[in-house]
Amino acid sequence: MEPAAPSAPPSCWPLRDRGALFGAVASGQLDGDLPNLIDVVNHRMKTMAQERRDAALARVALHDRVRIGNSVKPQYLRGETGTIHEIDGDVVVVYLDRVVGKFSSRHASCPPETLEVIREG
Repeated sequence: MEPAAPSAPPSCWPLRDRGALFGAVASGQLDGDLPNLIDVVNHRMKTMAQERRDAALARVALHDRVRIGNSVKPQYLRGETGTIHEIDGDVVVVYLDRVVGKFSSRHASCPPETLEVIREG
């Protein structure tokens, strides 16, 4: 006799039946709850963004060599390299290897999740 397949705990309802949730929203069944639902989704999106930022900050350190990734704006900074000059809260200041666009001081403030550490060796 095979053991019973594990079942998801009740707290995982949205994961098991998200189609029903989306359908209820689309059909108007949750119209009275939409403001609260929007608040919850926005809060979760902010939390996820902060978690990504925190993880990215944990991967970088002062004086690391970095390459600026493809999601940064302005676009002309994409692929540029430099050295982390300062970490100020949720922003990393990169001292660019060369003058680029409006960054005549060669200091560019970047979100940490846009940086790739260059491992030399």
